[in-house]
Amino acid sequence: MVYGSVPTGRRNLATVRTALSHAVAMKNRILKALPSKDYRIIAPHLKPISLSKGIVLYEVGEKIGDVFFLEDGMVSYLSGTSDGETLEVSVVGNEGVVGIASILGDSTAFRCVVQIGGRAYSLKRDILRREFKRCEGLNRVLLHYTNALVVQVAQTAVCNKFHSVEERFCRWLLMAHDRSASDTFPMTQEEVARVLGSRRASVSVVAAGFQKRGAIRYSRGVIRILDRKYLESSSCECYETIAAAHSKVDA
Repeated sequence: MVYGSVPTGRRNLATVRTALSHAVAMKNRILKALPSKDYRIIAPHLKPISLSKGIVLYEVGEKIGDVFFLEDGMVSYLSGTSDGETLEVSVVGNEGVVGIASILGDSTAFRCVVQIGGRAYSLKRDILRREFKRCEGLNRVLLHYTNALVVQVAQTAVCNKFHSVEERFCRWLLMAHDRSASDTFPMTQEEVARVLGSRRASVSVVAAGFQKRGAIRYSRGVIRILDRKYLESSSCECYETIAAAHSKVDA
């Protein structure tokens, strides 16, 4: 051994400790829920990146090259018609991973757009698929998350069909607030109307009402949450159903 060098065993232990300390500092609930041995396997392959609002991560039918573990911010899964109309079918924040379809196939059925910018870790799809088959803990956590995402898609469909614009607006704001690192996030009324599948005029009336009651402040394309409890009381049961499903992933 060269004088002054660190023994291999100690270097390996230091690497493990560094990886675990990074896992603790992470906000992504999928990564934090992994057993330490599984996290150590994928940690060297995680690449920290920034996702700006408006970036399209995947188009419909596009082959998935990378998946994204969000630390903060929010990504919308959008489904559309041949006429160009779109509707948000689910969202992903730090509770999940964008591109989970890659464990089942090569491409995505939805358009994935960053609605609220934030930080994330990217991982090559091939690495995720390989370790999904080999790591029991990673396999279990991702299957639990996939189930929660299915619940979200189904409940969002119910919400869009049966609930008022006001209730859907509240549900969306609460979900965005959960996934944002701040009480304030950029979102125009036109963008909210598009993801809710509603008319802009309807969203404007609803937003003005909540602003008058002191629940939110809306100005120049920026929404600020002022009274979350009021929004919770005004939302439909869909928010609680979706939140409960995701809470089981890392329980």
